[in-house]
Amino acid sequence: MKKLVTFMLVLTLIGASLFSLTACGEEEEELSAKIEEKIIAYQTDLQDSAATLTSTEAICDYLTNWAKSKGISCSVDSHDNVIMSVKASKVYQDADPTVVLCSYDSKQFENCIEPMAVALYLAKNNEETGKLTVIFTKESGHDFSGIQKLSNKYFTDDTNVFCLNRGSNNMWSLNTGARSTYQFTGPVTYTSPTKDKAYKITIEGLPGGIPDTKISSYPNAIKEIGDLLAYFKTNAFIFELADVSGGTDASTYPKKASVTVVINQNDDEKFQSRMETAIENFNDDYLENYPDVTYTYEEVDLPKKVVSQESQNDLIKTLYTLIDGIHYRDEATDQIVSISSIGSIKLKDSTYTIQAVGNSLTDEKLSDIDNDYKTICGLADISYKKTDSQKGWSGDPESDIALACIQAFNDYCGKEMEFKDYVSATNTAYVQEKNPDCSIVNVSVNEDRLERYTGTILTFLMNQEHEDIKD
Repeated sequence: MKKLVTFMLVLTLIGASLFSLTACGEEEEELSAKIEEKIIAYQTDLQDSAATLTSTEAICDYLTNWAKSKGISCSVDSHDNVIMSVKASKVYQDADPTVVLCSYDSKQFENCIEPMAVALYLAKNNEETGKLTVIFTKESGHDFSGIQKLSNKYFTDDTNVFCLNRGSNNMWSLNTGARSTYQFTGPVTYTSPTKDKAYKITIEGLPGGIPDTKISSYPNAIKEIGDLLAYFKTNAFIFELADVSGGTDASTYPKKASVTVVINQNDDEKFQSRMETAIENFNDDYLENYPDVTYTYEEVDLPKKVVSQESQNDLIKTLYTLIDGIHYRDEATDQIVSISSIGSIKLKDSTYTIQAVGNSLTDEKLSDIDNDYKTICGLADISYKKTDSQKGWSGDPESDIALACIQAFNDYCGKEMEFKDYVSATNTAYVQEKNPDCSIVNVSVNEDRLERYTGTILTFLMNQEHEDIKD
């Protein structure tokens, strides 16, 4: 009889356990489905609105109207940072406050959409957890202008801060890069054209974005134009340079670049043949991954002036020799440590100006980028100026926030989280400056991990200290 009772008890416990596991699994699936449905809706709405969100004012209006429609408390500070506030629920009164930081940039709004969708989801669907502040900080060409001027009051000693950024790689990071931006200028003199046919060559339709470890696979339109001009020069193809331009700022990838050249009518067939080869090679290399990019050339009116031969040679030499791409890779770990990118070029009046950025996980390698650019400018006899700098940031892998993120990731998707270093500069360094005692983690996300990363942050919030709800 005792054996029968024991057997029945075991069956009961197994049944209860299976029911509990099934219920838990169903809840996780339900949450995952909910997140996926709504996060895609937020992403789609941002994408559909992108054509109108081309100014700081328009983006602020969009965010404040969105918050109002969702019943979320929202304000805008004097530096165009949009702050959404969610009070703690009754059972999460003892939870530490959480801040979700996400930048917006009218110059490259398309590259802000995924992290903004995550931030919007958390603001509206935070499952009634602890005190949450979602802050959209203004940027203009990834200059961190908003976060630098944001009030310190949001970052108390016990605050957990998630810094959201878009990246070509999805990752959670406790190390982010330091940054320097540069400006190179050289003199330009002009003369009248001596040849009789002008062409404008254009590369456009690129997505732009922030330089990161995928930099060598991004077709930098400015470097492509520079390499083409260098090819003409080294292969004794005679031309005159009328204009060159591309990009908007130092810290982002250029979306387009163009150059106008004047050639001899007798060389037209040779020129077109070379252009067709250049376009074919470019498309073979990049069109599959960048289907919207176009590389074209068209005949245009003959310009009234062209760059003098001496100025033309100096400009082409500068463009060709300025470093762009992976700067240093650790051979032992195969980790990319530093990168550099040419962001813009313009020809105006008697000066050409080129802007660039360097990012590095170590101060030593960032200093090497500084020195390399300075040396190149010295050899090319052009002006070198470091226009801005930013420190890197490092967190503790054994910190409470790091361990809680690992646990939340595993709870949500059943996988192990691995923190990876993020070579680009982010807003993490500015948060640390505001309060070195708050807890920070950097999250790089794109469309491939929207649901999983949103679910992890939400699970982190749900795992915070709270009262158990009794039946």
